[in-house]
Amino acid sequence: MKKIILKSLLCLLARLPLPAIRALGAGVGLLSLRLSNKSAKRLPHNLLITGLATPETVEQMTRDTAKALGMTLAEAALIAWQKDRARITRLFEVDESFYEVKTLLEAGKNIVFLTPHIGNFEVAVKYFAYHLPMNIQILYKPSKDPVIEEIMVSGRSEVNITPVPTNRKGVLSMMKHLKSGGCIGILPDNVASGGDGEWVKFFGQDVYATSLAAKICQQPDTVAVIVQNLRTKTGFKSKCVPFKPSNSDTHDIMQELYKEIEKLVREAPEQYYWSYDRFRYPDKAKPKPLAESRT
Repeated sequence: MKKIILKSLLCLLARLPLPAIRALGAGVGLLSLRLSNKSAKRLPHNLLITGLATPETVEQMTRDTAKALGMTLAEAALIAWQKDRARITRLFEVDESFYEVKTLLEAGKNIVFLTPHIGNFEVAVKYFAYHLPMNIQILYKPSKDPVIEEIMVSGRSEVNITPVPTNRKGVLSMMKHLKSGGCIGILPDNVASGGDGEWVKFFGQDVYATSLAAKICQQPDTVAVIVQNLRTKTGFKSKCVPFKPSNSDTHDIMQELYKEIEKLVREAPEQYYWSYDRFRYPDKAKPKPLAESRT
């Protein structure tokens, strides 16, 4: 019954025009800011320590960021997961970099799409899958609620999109898919949960970054592309940034990647996922290296 009610509600709300969907999402974002002590503390804290906000601007920027997070959720559930190809195509704007990626795919290149938590990555993967000649596996974090899990997996899945969970089995499936000629998509800016991470700088702060992106970039004949998908007044605008590490060192790759992500975030900082506990020190993280050991 819960599944039927939720799916019916999402289908009904999906008929709303884009401004109404975003207004609904913004309201949800502001409500969560009021109801969640974690968000109310973490959002302004992250904006201040990164230097993106000042004591004078942090309140307004916190509200703008909370609204953007709510919009991302609403757009994912009511646009991306509804599989309305015509609507997604109509809302999207791409530049020449998108067609450069298409040329690479047509030439048989294996591509890993590195999609940070900027704008709406959920809508981006749908547009790319609809308009690029590829079969892609994407990593996602499973929900503990079986009904929500089914709705998420069903909504994200397409003939050429296969969601795989963020566990050992999912990562192995993804790597096998890449080696067999398929494409993969990951969120590269998550915090590592154990000892398999790298300490890098992000907006001048230490971040314990998961090293999966580096390991993928180290695979032979793999092309890495960072995807930025920003919200605009009328829809979304996407661009692809080639990522070519200067060497094969895992730490160096992750640091260079985070530098590129920081550049993209600065273009629209309020559209980044700042409610995430990005600057924490995980329990099983390896010790931070001495500053002088990395020059």
